[in-house]
Amino acid sequence: MLASVLFPAVAVAAPVFIASPPIMDAEAGELVLLVGGISEDGASLKPSAIAVEFDGEPGPEPKSMEVFSEYAQTAAEASQSWKSPLGVGLVYLWVKDIPAGTADAMLEGISGFFRRIPARTNVYVTLYGRKRQPIPMLKASDIGGQLHDIGFLPGDRPNLADAIRVDLKALLGDESAFKVLLVVTDGRDFDDSSGERSADFMAVAEEIDKAGVRLMVVSFPPPDADAEQSTKNLIDLVGIGGARRATEQPLEVQTALESLGQAIADMRRVRIELPWGWRNLGGTHKVRLNLTVDGKQRAIEVGKVAVPAGISWLLVPLAIIIGLLGGAAGVVLFLRKRARQQPAGGEDASEAVVAAAHGLIQRGLSAQRALVELTRGFPNDVAVLADLDPSVFADERYPLFRTRAGRRRFEELQALLSSKASDDSLLGKDLVEVLSQSIAGRAPPDQVASSIAARVPEDEWGVFSRMGLDELARALRASGTRYPVLATPRARGVALEIQAALRNESRNSAGKSLTVGWLVRATGPGLRGETLRLPGGRVVLGRAPDCQVRLDTDSQIAQQHAMIGEKRGSFHIEPMQGVIKVETKPVSGRVALGDGDTIEIGQSRYVFKCVSSGNVAQSRSGA
Repeated sequence: MLASVLFPAVAVAAPVFIASPPIMDAEAGELVLLVGGISEDGASLKPSAIAVEFDGEPGPEPKSMEVFSEYAQTAAEASQSWKSPLGVGLVYLWVKDIPAGTADAMLEGISGFFRRIPARTNVYVTLYGRKRQPIPMLKASDIGGQLHDIGFLPGDRPNLADAIRVDLKALLGDESAFKVLLVVTDGRDFDDSSGERSADFMAVAEEIDKAGVRLMVVSFPPPDADAEQSTKNLIDLVGIGGARRATEQPLEVQTALESLGQAIADMRRVRIELPWGWRNLGGTHKVRLNLTVDGKQRAIEVGKVAVPAGISWLLVPLAIIIGLLGGAAGVVLFLRKRARQQPAGGEDASEAVVAAAHGLIQRGLSAQRALVELTRGFPNDVAVLADLDPSVFADERYPLFRTRAGRRRFEELQALLSSKASDDSLLGKDLVEVLSQSIAGRAPPDQVASSIAARVPEDEWGVFSRMGLDELARALRASGTRYPVLATPRARGVALEIQAALRNESRNSAGKSLTVGWLVRATGPGLRGETLRLPGGRVVLGRAPDCQVRLDTDSQIAQQHAMIGEKRGSFHIEPMQGVIKVETKPVSGRVALGDGDTIEIGQSRYVFKCVSSGNVAQSRSGA
């Protein structure tokens, strides 16, 4: 169910916050929301800043935030076919025995309300007394002249609930995304002919809430004989996300209605870009807003929004990626052919890879570690080393390759590349587990890539990131016997996007210093001495599938237990849903971590290790 407007269910003045349901703009790939409110003194609440949360995590910064009435005026002037996203239902009591002056104040207030909202807003009006009188759909700009000439209705036993249901039905037939039901009443209702019973207004409130309609009530005093029942009716009516502005004098009726209209006009129209995974994979997601109003924070639960899978969105990037992969494969074949036909030293892409490999071996890195660094710097070209012509060992630019030790190390590196390329079971246990959980849970590819980088050794995910389409398909099919979701056609498309995200991560890291942190298990469930790599940035530790580092062997670990962050080469830790200790001392907030610190999480104790060094880009000069 979409979220209701956040309103107090009391008759006294209190801050009123309004949030429309998310309005999907599939063409632009955006969510559009209308957000605002009204203060205790009737002034509009105007958010100065809005922060978005998607599924409990910080979302993107809003693309824009503009005043609703100004947007509507500009849009209406630019296009005669523009339609207001707002639809309004109006129900008001129109009988002779309402307090003196209230009828005139009501009409003036209603006219003022509709003068403030967009002129092209569709409006559905229902007057009521003993019976109701619906009026065909009007535009907000037409309301004033249409209502003043209608005579009073018979009103000895007003039927409020029936009038609301009639108007609600008409309003629900409107195509507007944001629907508001405005009720002006004294709360009297007679559900039977004897006049001894009122309708069930809690049931009426549920109908309005389930329809996703925002309820606003302006009330004025009923006759003394009906005051008790009327008050109960109004409390029940606004009990589920409704707003009630109680008035005592006729002038207050007019000002209350005008204030509500101005509050809607002053709402902020917020545009938020949809995450990649939402646009392409769809699903149901939770949206929450954190407003800053007059320096104070206010949270609004917008609710869950269903996003259809955008297959057409997915085909375009997939076609591009497949084309790029095909092009890369062609380049690799071309380079291999040229490498066989001419000695190393030709002006082609393989030179940079060979030079980088020479520099890494010269620095004393193992073949496995060198392959990790080469994959980071040359994700699309490192494969050329597997079939490189032996003449490279005679090239004077690479003196280390002319030694027995250097040549053996390079041949080890080539063997790693060849064995990885010929192995149909390239997807190790950890990688397969992350892929299957992420594809089943429809997680965004960049988030999956971060999780893989945190949980899977770099040489494994490096090989996965440069797999060709056929090779990837074979590996997924082989793993599909244990994890059926990986054998589906959709899994192949998602895996291609994850590969691209991993390669992008490698490219972004080129030329920068490398800071690496990891945890070494000292005690607790699991293998003693096991290492858990911590990628830079924000890393969540816990049992939940979307944690970058999963600790699911320990029953005392929370879903999102703690967070370790890295900034400019320095690490820190802070608890989230669980208890942690650093150097045997309980931690309640953010604490800096140093190399060798002990961390107690659940039943386990880890030793934190970190190191900073240059990457491939820095090693080239020494090649």
